[in-house]
Amino acid sequence: MPITIEEFDLKEDAQRLISWVESPKLNIIWASKLFAFPLNEKQIQKHLQNAKIKGTLVFKVVYKINKDKEVVGHAELDIEEKRVKISRLLIAKEHRGKGFGEKMMIALLKFIQNNYPDLKVYLTVFTFNKPAITLYKKLGFIDEKIDVDFMRYQGEIWDRLEMVLK
Repeated sequence: MPITIEEFDLKEDAQRLISWVESPKLNIIWASKLFAFPLNEKQIQKHLQNAKIKGTLVFKVVYKINKDKEVVGHAELDIEEKRVKISRLLIAKEHRGKGFGEKMMIALLKFIQNNYPDLKVYLTVFTFNKPAITLYKKLGFIDEKIDVDFMRYQGEIWDRLEMVLK
């Protein structure tokens, strides 16, 4: 399953991403408090402008087979002074459960290794997202710390786990 990451393009990719973020809960799971729901092109445009200033790389995740390609996900890398944060990961609903998440993570880790080999790699995930945590552990991430009561959503208390690549 050949997966690549390509630069996100506002005109080409924004409406697709907006269609994927179909609920307030998914919006928060995907991007925490960064975007208001419903997601719109104006928010994405502002985020892309800020990303250039902050050193965030914004990607679409592309599945290629022969000459055809289909965008199946979204991913970002926040490049910090000593660390790279893998963030805002999303696989389109119709492509979940097919291995695209793992392939996306492998592509991101290869990109980081090729471009930022000396930086520590980490990510954050809500503790209720057991499938994601299982995948990250399979790929070599270990628990670093838990932000207890990181946020609340409709009466639920959400803890956030920070994981680092061994």
